[in-house]
Parts: sequence; structure tokens; C-alpha cells
Amino acid sequence: MRAIIREKELEAFQVRRKPDPECREILKKLIEVKEGLVCLKLPPQALKPLGERRPKPPVFYNPEAILNRDVAVLAVRTLSKMSSRSLRVCDALAGCGVRGLRFLAEGLNVGEAVLNDLNPDAVRFIRLNAEVNGLSRKVRVYNLDARILLLKREVRLQGFDFVDVDPFGSPAPFVQSAVLSLKPGGVLAATATDTAPLSGTYPKVCLRRYWAKPLKTEYYPEVAVRILLGFIARNCMTVDRGLKPILVHRTTQYIRVYARVDRGVKAAEESLNKVGYLNHCFKCLHRFFVSLDTSPGGVCPHCGGKLDWAGPLWIGRIFDEDFCHRLREEYRTSHLSDKRALGRLIEAIDDESEGAATYYVTDKVSSILRMSPPAKNAVIKALKEMGYTATPTHFDGKGFRTDAPMKDITMVFRRTSGSSGPIL
Repeated sequence: MRAIIREKELEAFQVRRKPDPECREILKKLIEVKEGLVCLKLPPQALKPLGERRPKPPVFYNPEAILNRDVAVLAVRTLSKMSSRSLRVCDALAGCGVRGLRFLAEGLNVGEAVLNDLNPDAVRFIRLNAEVNGLSRKVRVYNLDARILLLKREVRLQGFDFVDVDPFGSPAPFVQSAVLSLKPGGVLAATATDTAPLSGTYPKVCLRRYWAKPLKTEYYPEVAVRILLGFIARNCMTVDRGLKPILVHRTTQYIRVYARVDRGVKAAEESLNKVGYLNHCFKCLHRFFVSLDTSPGGVCPHCGGKLDWAGPLWIGRIFDEDFCHRLREEYRTSHLSDKRALGRLIEAIDDESEGAATYYVTDKVSSILRMSPPAKNAVIKALKEMGYTATPTHFDGKGFRTDAPMKDITMVFRRTSGSSGPIL
């Protein structure tokens, strides 16, 4: 028997009537999973590795995305402390509901969560788990296409302070409806798991989905983030809204962006000035941004090589320093402070939030210079001693951000590795 809760059985559970024997047997077959401060009732097959042969589970739960959800919870907690009112949040593609339920249980000042999924079985488990965790009064559950939900008149009239779009694949189809559902100054959080197109492996797919040309550089994860932010910004501008990124992060499976959406022509025009193109020289690694009204490509001003390009994409800052500082402090004082992987990520993001746009990778620079790579920390220290900003980056374990020109980066690499040779 499929381990799902039928509607009449769920109703019996929710109103605390004594369930019939068949209902009790189904409930016994569910397993219990604890994440954060919530407890989930799930069918056993929902937790089996995706590679195993198995029947399709009635509801989806991804344990590999716990870090993603931990960061989201910290972000909502941080936003709660920055707001004078209780937050109204939405998880538009909720699955079993774990993310939205955690927002309520752990988000400090969250007044209501709207949880939606197109799968009717998932909706039943959302309702069940809301009841299990004593959160039913703060949850509104929908069984709709996410775009329809976000465009519903009653939803848009109230608006959301925070909308989370975490699909399997591209968030592109949901972006504009999510933008329209936000209150002024609300935050959109979006995950993209289609990293291969965004990173340049499948450029035509990226062009089709995001109307942007990708570029497979050594810092391609940041290019992917900027393409996604540029796409969201263009969707904002078409409806007189502006974008202000506050936080981004990436793993090998996905990229994730958080951005505040402001209303008005002025906000839209400010965003317009922060969308453009990236020029990159594969010969000497020189890179720079140009505005939308400037043709990308051409000749490298540093070495005379041919410039390749990516875009349109976001050319403004991708971190809000104040928000990242607050996020770090929230981690230190929260119930999640014992999660070391989360702590390392949050601290790395805060450290690099003040850094320069794009980053260098020691192996790639060394390859261009035909030398062994020096220690990253030695390079960062030497650049700081020369008066430049230099920080590690969470995007790549061998990466560093700096505002130093390539000539001085080359000099530092020669010095810290003990090698000699011409400076590019």
C-alpha cells in the first residue's frame, strides 16, 4: 500500500477524531525525520537515494539541501530582526513543506507562511506536518501552479515579505510572478540547479532560458550567479521595480541568490545601470565590466589579446555588506551555531562581501604564468601588504578576490612561489 494520507484520513487526524484502524496503519508506516526545530512525517521511499531503483515517492524531501534551507532560515531570522512587523513568507514550490515550516518554527517573527505545491500528495503531507508541529494556524496551503498562486488577486493584495523559489532546474519561469507578489522592499530567494547551462556547458540553453550568453571562465560560478541576477533584474525593470542583491552562495549542485525588490521607476533605472556585459581575456586573465550601451568584446587593453564576453548580466555588487555581517552574527547566536559547515560558509561569505567583483584561482593564474601555484593565503597576505584588498572566496577553495591589477598579481605570484620570469 502506498504510504500516503488520503484526504478523509488527514481530516480525521487534523480535527483529532479517533482515526479508523486503516488510518492508524498508514500513519505507522510513516517515518520521522527531524530537521532544525521541525519534525516531519514522511513515507520511507522519500529518503532513499535518487539513484536507487524505486517507485516514485508521493512527496519529495531532499536531505542534501539542508545547508540551503539552513541559510534560508538564517536569512529569514535576520530579516525578522530588521523588520518592525511580522513577516509574511511564501514557499511557492514547497514539496513536503519543510522549508516553510522551518521559517515558522525558527524564523523569530514570521506571522504567516503560504506553502504551495502542484502535487496533491505533497499538499496532504504539508497539512499533516503543519499539524504535527503545531503550526496549522499560521499556515495557508495551496495546491496550484506556483505562477498562478503568486498572481492570485488575494495573494498580491496582501503581498509577501519573502518569497522562496526552489525548483528542480531553472527558476526562470517563476521569477516575474514572484517579483509581482512581493511587498515593497520584499526579498526574493531563488535557487538554480541548472548550473551546466549557466556555466557555459550548454550555451544555447542559457540563451533560451535567461537571454544571456554564458562564458566558461575559471570563475564561472560567479558568472552564473550574475546571469541569474541579471535575468531577475530585467524582469523587475519591465514592471518598474529595482533589484538589490543582498546574499549569494553556491555549491556544486546549485547557485542561490537573495535580492531585495524595490518599487518605482527610480529603482528600476538604478538597476538598469547595473546590468551590462563581462569582458574576459583568456590570454592574460584580465576582466572588466561594461554597460549595456557598450558593445562587448574587442581587444584586451592589457595584453592585446582577443576579448570574449558574457551577458547581459548583473555588474553591480552581489553582496550587501551590512546584511552579511548581520547574518554572521545571527549564526553565532542562533540554535544553528553548532553546524560547522554552515558556520564556515557564513563566515566565508561575510569575509568576501567587501571584496572585488569576480575572483582569481591560483591554479589558473599559475598555469598562465607556467609555474607552480603558490599558497593562496601567501598571495592574499602579499597583496594586502601592497595596499590592495584581498579576500578568499567561498565560490572556490583556491580562489581569491582582489582589486589589484594583473601586473601586480603576477609580481606577487612570482615572489611567493620563488619563481622568476617576465611580468605579463
